[in-house]
Amino acid sequence: MMHDVIISLFLLIVTALQQSLALEDGSMQLYCPLVTYTHLELLCNGVYNADLYLKYKDGLTSVNAPYKIFYYNQDGYYFFLVSFNDSPVQSCNGTIQLDNELDFFCEVSESPLIVSGTQFFCHKELMSYVDDLLYECTKPIALRFFNVEWKGEATIHYAAKTESKSGTSRGIPGLGTWLACLVCVFLQRLKLLSSNILKFK
Repeated sequence: MMHDVIISLFLLIVTALQQSLALEDGSMQLYCPLVTYTHLELLCNGVYNADLYLKYKDGLTSVNAPYKIFYYNQDGYYFFLVSFNDSPVQSCNGTIQLDNELDFFCEVSESPLIVSGTQFFCHKELMSYVDDLLYECTKPIALRFFNVEWKGEATIHYAAKTESKSGTSRGIPGLGTWLACLVCVFLQRLKLLSSNILKFK
């Protein structure tokens, strides 16, 4: 039984520390030809909720983090830009444009937005993620995407995550919290094991 407890504890630790969304596996690009020099219109904005986190375990954002989705329609083929986390991009409520250096320009401004910790991921394997983000958007305009089948590509942008004083991402428990939970589980299993041993004596 002690062997089973140790295995269970190991599996819990692995699960707690795992981040499953494979955006960090070398898919970052410094140049995103799909969206550069294109005026992307604001489609909707939302908040990254716990359901999305549990499904995708996206380690570059956090629960309750804001996101906005901008888009461009070219003959029925959609180009999406999703921007996560607190940054000046979240204050842009019209069109947005990126230059070849991936600097953001809101509306007709000639001054780039200052966005810290920027990371971009540009590839075609993100559409199920974007589908779910669209579904959680707050503006009714996004609902039209669920009435017809559509095709497109996506670029995901991450600003730096907001860190709390304890160093954990907002809304996501830190390593200390995970370990405390795991210790509680281990002690409960140990107590149960001890009671079972006493019954056999």
